[in-house]
Amino acid sequence: MRVIVRRSYDDFVLMKDDWHKLLNDSVVATPFQTFEFQQEWWQNFGTGELLLVCVYEGEKLIGLSSMYVDESNVLRWLGGEDIVDYQDVIVSKANSDLVVAHVLDCLSSLELDEWQQAELVNIPEWSNTFSQFKKLATTKGWTVSCSLDVVCPQLDLPDSFESYLGQLSGKQRREIRRKLRRLNSEDVSTIFVTESCADTSSVQDFVALMEVSSEAKSDFLSGGMKDRFINILKVMQKVGLLQFCFLKLNNKNLATYAYFSMNDTLYLYNSGYNPSEYASLSPGWVLLAKLFEHAINTGHKRFDFMRGNEGYKYKFGGIDQQLVRIMIDRE
Repeated sequence: MRVIVRRSYDDFVLMKDDWHKLLNDSVVATPFQTFEFQQEWWQNFGTGELLLVCVYEGEKLIGLSSMYVDESNVLRWLGGEDIVDYQDVIVSKANSDLVVAHVLDCLSSLELDEWQQAELVNIPEWSNTFSQFKKLATTKGWTVSCSLDVVCPQLDLPDSFESYLGQLSGKQRREIRRKLRRLNSEDVSTIFVTESCADTSSVQDFVALMEVSSEAKSDFLSGGMKDRFINILKVMQKVGLLQFCFLKLNNKNLATYAYFSMNDTLYLYNSGYNPSEYASLSPGWVLLAKLFEHAINTGHKRFDFMRGNEGYKYKFGGIDQQLVRIMIDRE
């Protein structure tokens, strides 16, 4: 067993094939742990010191903790918090205990002035990484705290859209059907963009509608964020993981969702709509219902709303899963 710490952007390219193979067996394998997302994130947002802590058994990569030390000497996951919903060590369940122990040993061997505190966020409760980190870091004499952070509502999908509607409350089911009937009486179309392609028009259309959705989303996309966010969306669409849907009236976009499709799960990433137009059609709700129907018809087994406890997620059947935050102080 050996551990190698890779610190260069060029190391991403060297690790691509091994990274893909490892992720296929990982306990937490979401779009945010993919080679493509993390490489593009570092290229657009990376500052400080890159730390790709790689654990090998012979020549086989069996664990990867992709991290960086920011300019305040705080150790963080690669990906930050703004645009990433899940983060964790990339490792199979069988190798988890051993890999995490090697990662902690490696981190403890780094110089104290390289990192003093760690803030590791968005660790899913179904991963045991947080309990391993807490136990092993405590044995090293570090101060460790774990706290429940945000929730990510999810639900298993049945085999038909009618069965899904049957799972909802009677009021919600009637409301969705009423809105869909009204949609069918209008000249409204639903467009799904599911193929990987180099055409970036869907990305541009999505971001344009996202930007006018609310002041909060407009502020999020300001100050250089917009271009960097678009770069990541383009890469993820090109590799076929990021997809889009649009609700159109007279060839005008009323609402949109960006979502990832990976391992039979649909991950709802972000949304956009124009609140000043056609609000009476409830375009966001209608399009979400259409997206559920699409997810079921295309064989998805799980729908993940991802971070946040917005009320609509529970009206559409979401059940909370918890994310954990770990704070470590070496001093």
